[in-house]
Amino acid sequence: GQDLTKACVRACKDAISFNSVPSLERLVPGGAGNALLRLQLAVPFDSSADGLPTPPAIDMAEVQACFAYGKLLPVEILQGGARFESMCSVPSLGDSAEDSSWVYAIACVTVGY
Repeated sequence: GQDLTKACVRACKDAISFNSVPSLERLVPGGAGNALLRLQLAVPFDSSADGLPTPPAIDMAEVQACFAYGKLLPVEILQGGARFESMCSVPSLGDSAEDSSWVYAIACVTVGY
């Protein structure tokens, strides 16, 4: 779809859903709640009036809600991801009728302490 926040949430969930660190509670001093999470999000940037790429608006509260434990460090927003022409939009899902592109985000999550 066209919602970049949803694309970021999906990318974060995909990045962490296939990984398991069962001994995290023992490995991190103070337990999993003290783990530090570094999140890098690669997303397609918008173009400003002067033609320079600008980071798009992303609801970071929704993105942060993906992580059940640990302390999320400041999120790094990098230019990347993808925007593809889909030749269709679905207004009932919030898509703009004027724009038929779909956006994709890429997430990299690093766990440390």
